[in-house]
Amino acid sequence: MKLFDAHCHLQDPRIFHKAPQLIATTVNSGVLHFAVNGVSEEDWNLVKDMSERHPSVIPCFGVHPW
Repeated sequence: MKLFDAHCHLQDPRIFHKAPQLIATTVNSGVLHFAVNGVSEEDWNLVKDMSERHPSVIPCFGVHPW
């Protein structure tokens, strides 16, 4: 089964340092892609950089409704 995580925040400072390990582990479990959602202009560069380093990351740029 091919899976796609449609909404995650791997750029969150609380887990950002673990993102490469989380991505690798999850890809090995069958998740092919991740929609990493930016929450504001301040984190868009992190989301973009993450997508350039990890082909499984689909960057999404937006403003969180909080």
